Amino acid sequence: MKNEKYLVLLENQNTSALRKIEREFKVSLTSSQDLSSTHKSFDIIDDQNGVLYKNLDVVVADDLDADQLKAAVKSKDSPVIYYEKERTFLPANQQNLLDELKKTSQELSEKIAELEAFLQKKPLPQEPLTNYEWGLKAVGIDQVQLTGKGVDVCILDTGFDVSHPDFVAREIEGKSFVANENWDKDVYGHGTHCAGTAAGNVRSDNGHRYGVASECNLKIAKVLSDTGKGTTSAIIDAIDWALEKKFRIISMSLASPVQINEKPSPLFQAVGKKALENNCLLIAAAGNDSSRPGTPRPVSAPANCSSVMAVAAIDSQMRVASFSNGGINAANGGNVNVCAPGVDVLSAFPRKSGRLPYKLMNGTSMAAPHVSGIAALLMQKFPALNAEEIWQLLEQYARPVQNLKYRDIGAGLVQVKI
Repeated sequence: MKNEKYLVLLENQNTSALRKIEREFKVSLTSSQDLSSTHKSFDIIDDQNGVLYKNLDVVVADDLDADQLKAAVKSKDSPVIYYEKERTFLPANQQNLLDELKKTSQELSEKIAELEAFLQKKPLPQEPLTNYEWGLKAVGIDQVQLTGKGVDVCILDTGFDVSHPDFVAREIEGKSFVANENWDKDVYGHGTHCAGTAAGNVRSDNGHRYGVASECNLKIAKVLSDTGKGTTSAIIDAIDWALEKKFRIISMSLASPVQINEKPSPLFQAVGKKALENNCLLIAAAGNDSSRPGTPRPVSAPANCSSVMAVAAIDSQMRVASFSNGGINAANGGNVNVCAPGVDVLSAFPRKSGRLPYKLMNGTSMAAPHVSGIAALLMQKFPALNAEEIWQLLEQYARPVQNLKYRDIGAGLVQVKI
């Protein structure tokens, strides 16, 4: 039987608090500062050993006693202020939704086949009418000379294809948080596509530009497996690493659905706050569970936390994407902050036999890296501003879209201004 992980948020991590945790829960804690390329958290964590992510005040361990954790939260003498079970995260793109529907609904088989054929056969534009993908023009990239130079942008996803022809000359740093899988390969392809939008430049075959921050420092954290699934602990591990490295932007095109009236996780709320305190901005996809216009769904985790910027998706006609989640849990948290292009987004993709290394994809996964790239441009332009101030600029510069609700697009379509 597979062990069940728990994530525990601490009020503080002084020596007496940590010893108390070790003593009461019979677990030995290793600090994330002692982790390395050969000493990884997923090799340490078991029913007797846990990891303290020192930048986040979070402990991860296997098979803790839920009743004991509940009692600890209520106790005034315990450093434990919140806990939750590990949850599963998926790439926030339309293809992933399709995969899930295949597994669970025979009744939709004809619609699934139709949508799959459309996504696979839709031709790539070979003779573009402009020098920019539609999404870049929509956010104003064609009007500025900013490149994001010197800004560290970390993509938490399925890894990255470092052999991609558009990136072979780039120096890229990365780390895998998935056991027995490498960060510098991308079997699933989703991470390469998202990284291409945030940090790419132009296509090697025709010079058509598709990337936002072409000279940013690209960092890769593999938190989703080769099958496109990931866990809370892997994401927490990667964020702790990124803060330790002092990266300025963390882009998360991943999501775990939440229910109507479900409150945001205090864990991710605290993690997002810690990131801002460390001058790092967390940007996340709002999720793809909606079936508009009839059934919008609430913003997914972790984007539903007020300390994480939530990004919805629109199409080239300035309509909310049919799949894009909205701020219908606003009373409990879970607002959309901004929107960005998320339909028919062309970006880099791992090379496959007989195909160009690019692909059109749909999803709030595609919208989030647009915002991450623009954040890098703003950090280059305003180096004295901190992460919270850059967040405020992103919302301040965003352009309202006629006939679209704040619930669905937040402050509006992100823009980069001269």
